[in-house]
Amino acid sequence: MVLYQLASVADTVLVRNVPPLRTVFEQIVFVTSGITSIFVFVLIGLIVVGLLALRSTATKVLAKLEELMVELKPMARNTAAMSDDVREMAKNVNRMVDDSRDTVRVVNERVRSSVVTLTDRVDEMSEIIGRVNRSADRVASVATTAVAGLKFGARALGFDKGSRPKKNKKKAPRADAPERPRLRRRD
Repeated sequence: MVLYQLASVADTVLVRNVPPLRTVFEQIVFVTSGITSIFVFVLIGLIVVGLLALRSTATKVLAKLEELMVELKPMARNTAAMSDDVREMAKNVNRMVDDSRDTVRVVNERVRSSVVTLTDRVDEMSEIIGRVNRSADRVASVATTAVAGLKFGARALGFDKGSRPKKNKKKAPRADAPERPRLRRRD
């Protein structure tokens, strides 16, 4: 193989690469590409430095959080205990409200029963008072009739007003005497 290559060396033309002439636009793109490559390299370096700084800061923050958690754990336990106490108190209040509802229900039933009983008794009393009033009206009517009959009989027998002796005129009442009501006769 080497022999074949030696024979072909004489026919070979050596060519040197000559960069082609660039236009203005190509030159701007070439320079911009180079600057961008440098900028990306610097940016990657800054990002690495920033991430390292962020990591150290995160480590410090984590240490502070752990200290804070150590301080907050007793408060969290107390809060949990207080929450349990509040739940128990709420349950007790709910039980008391339920008992109160039952008590109010029982009292309402008793009051309703009492009202019904009292209404029945008032109705009975009103009926009795009505009977008493009717009886009193009958008695008053009978008494009035009897008195009228007695007057009529007295007049018929001559015991009317004219046959009575006349009374003396009334004396003037004393100043210190209590006032008495005056009753009029109905004839």
